[in-house]
Amino acid sequence: MTHHEHTAETHNLPDYEAAREEFEWPELYDAADWDAPASLNIAHEVCDRHATNREKVALYHVDTEGELTILPYWQLAEQSNRFANVLEDLGVDPGDRVFTYMPRIPEHYIALVGALKYGAVFGGISERFGPDGISYRLDDCDATTVITTSDNRETVETALEDAPSVENVLVVDREEGELHDGDIEFGAAVDDASREFEAAETGAEDDALLYYTSGTTGRAKGVLHKHRWIAGVAATQKYTVDLQEGDLYWSTGDLGWLTGPINTLGAWFWGASLFTYEGEFEPEAWVDLLDRFPITVLFSVPTAYRMLREHDDLFDEADLDLRLALSIGEPLSPGVVTWGEETLDVTILDTYGQTETGNMIINNYPTMEVRPGSMGRPLPGVDAAIVDPETGERLPPGETGQIAERPEFPCFFAGYWEQPEKTDDCFVDGPDGEWYLSGDLGRIDEDGYFWFEGRADDVIISAGYRIGPFEVESALGEHEAVAEGAVVPKPDEERGNIVKAYIVPSQGADPGADTKADIKESVKTELAAHEYPREIEFVEELPKTVTGKIRRTELRDRTESETQTAD
Repeated sequence: MTHHEHTAETHNLPDYEAAREEFEWPELYDAADWDAPASLNIAHEVCDRHATNREKVALYHVDTEGELTILPYWQLAEQSNRFANVLEDLGVDPGDRVFTYMPRIPEHYIALVGALKYGAVFGGISERFGPDGISYRLDDCDATTVITTSDNRETVETALEDAPSVENVLVVDREEGELHDGDIEFGAAVDDASREFEAAETGAEDDALLYYTSGTTGRAKGVLHKHRWIAGVAATQKYTVDLQEGDLYWSTGDLGWLTGPINTLGAWFWGASLFTYEGEFEPEAWVDLLDRFPITVLFSVPTAYRMLREHDDLFDEADLDLRLALSIGEPLSPGVVTWGEETLDVTILDTYGQTETGNMIINNYPTMEVRPGSMGRPLPGVDAAIVDPETGERLPPGETGQIAERPEFPCFFAGYWEQPEKTDDCFVDGPDGEWYLSGDLGRIDEDGYFWFEGRADDVIISAGYRIGPFEVESALGEHEAVAEGAVVPKPDEERGNIVKAYIVPSQGADPGADTKADIKESVKTELAAHEYPREIEFVEELPKTVTGKIRRTELRDRTESETQTAD
C-alpha cells in the first residue's frame, strides 16, 4: 500500500482557526475567470476556462465492462457547446427546467455542463426512482426537456403520462431499449450541432440548479440554487477535499442527487480530474478500480465503507494510492474510521450538508484533529450553531438542539420551488439574527465540534429519556456480528417506547439468541443502560432512500404495525 506523507504546508487549509478568522467569500469570486459575482456562469468557470490546456483531463470514465473513456476539458467544452446549441435549436428558453434520468456516463456530464452553459436550470433524477418519482419532479416544476437513455426509455414514457409540460425527449442510444417516435437521438443531435457557443451571460443571482429532497418526510421539495452556488462548493473542494495538482478524484455519487454536481463541478472549478464508474456498488469491482487506477481521493457514503469493511480481505493484494477519503449522507461510526486507518491507510473524514445548504458545510479537515463520530466544524465562511428551534437562541456546549446556519453563504438555497410558506418555515429569528433550521438534532462540544443526534423526528423517547438513534447505531456497528444496524422506537406500555434494532448480520455471524444477548450487553457497556436495544430483529437488508440513507420511517411503520397486530 502506498502511503502519502503530507505536511500542513502542502494542504490548502494549514490552520483551521486562522482560516476562520481571515476568510471572506470574495476570495472565491476572485478565483473565478469572469467578473464574479456580477458575471458568473457555472459552466464557463468549471469547463471553458480550463479548455485552453489540451492536456488537462476532466473525466476518466469506466463502464460496466471495465472499458476506460477519457474526456479532456477541451472536449467537454466542445461537446457541451454542441449540446447548448441543441437546446437552442429545440426552442428551449433560458431558465427552462432541463432534467436528466441517466447512469454515470460521459453524456450525463456533457448535458449537465451544456444546460448550465445555455442558461437553463438543470435537475438530475436518480435512476432508483420509478415513474412516480420522475413524473412528480417533472410536473412540479413544469420541466420542458428530459435527457435519458434507451434502456430507461420505457420508464420515462410511463412518467411522461403525468408530466404534460415535457416537450423534448433526448435519448442516448444504448444497446438495450429503443427510441420512440419524436425522440431526439442525443449523439446524432450533438454531432450535427455547431461546436461554437458563447456561455450565457448569467450572474450570481440567476437560477442554475433544481434538485429535489429525497422525500424522507413527506413529499419531495424542489430546492433551487443560483449560479453563486459554485463559490460555496468550490470552497469545500478546496479546504475539505483538499484538492491538489495531480489528484485523481473518485466521487461515487450520482448526478441524480446533489452530491454528484457538488463534487463534480466543485472539483472542476479548480481544474481537477474526476474518475467515475458506471456500475453499481460491488466490493470486488470497487477494490479492483482502486487498485487499477491512481485514485488519490475517494468520496463515498457510510454504507459503502461499511460494506468494504465487510470484505476487508479484498484489500490484501490491492495497491492503493489514496491520500484522502471522505464520507457524506449519514454519520460515520468510530469503528469505520478506525477500519479506514488500518486498511485504507487514511482517516475517513466525515462531512455534513443538506440539499438546502447546497454543499457540505460542517466537515472534518485533513489538518484538524478528527474526533471519530463527530461531523467536524463549520466551513470557513459559514456560521453554524446549535439553537433552540423555538427561540433561535444559541445553546451551550453539551445541550441538544437543532443544527442551524446563518443563511449568508453562496451555496445556500434560494427557496423551495414555488413553496414560499415551506421556505419561511425553515427560519427562526434569534436574539442575534436569523437562523436556517436544518431539522437535524445535534450538540457541540467545548471545542466547537458538532455531533449529530438524528433527525428531529427520529429521536426516541423512552421512559422520559431522549435517545438519538445514531449513538446507538454507532455502538451496534462496533460489534463484530453487525454489518449494519438501525434503531427505531417500538411502542411499549411501561416505557412509552423501547429501542428496537434491525440488524444485518456480518458474514458468518450466527443470528441467534446468544448473538442478540451479546450485542445488547456490548451496547449497554458502551452507552447508558437506558439506550441499549431491548429488542433485536435480524434482517437481510435495511430499507434505504435513493441516496443510501436508512429509511427509519419505514422501519417505524413496520414496528408499529407489528405492535398493533400483537395487541
